[in-house]
Amino acid sequence: MEISSYPEKFFNDITVEIRAEAEDHCIIVLTNHSGRIRRMMGVNLNQGKNNIHVENVDTLESGLYQLSVKSTDSTLLYTSILTKS
Repeated sequence: MEISSYPEKFFNDITVEIRAEAEDHCIIVLTNHSGRIRRMMGVNLNQGKNNIHVENVDTLESGLYQLSVKSTDSTLLYTSILTKS
């Protein structure tokens, strides 16, 4: 599974691109600098390229956030530090 996220500096939304080898399910978690979960969503993945939009982030306070993608058994698959401007 290949995973990336953009933009690094966000305002309105975040896109998570996941290339899955087979149908799967994952959990996307966005936490603030204090470790508080600000957004969490379960996602069904299709085989191939999946573009997932994390929406409604425009209401979050400015600062650093950690975006994590986890498997259904909570295994960490991807992590990235993003900045809300």
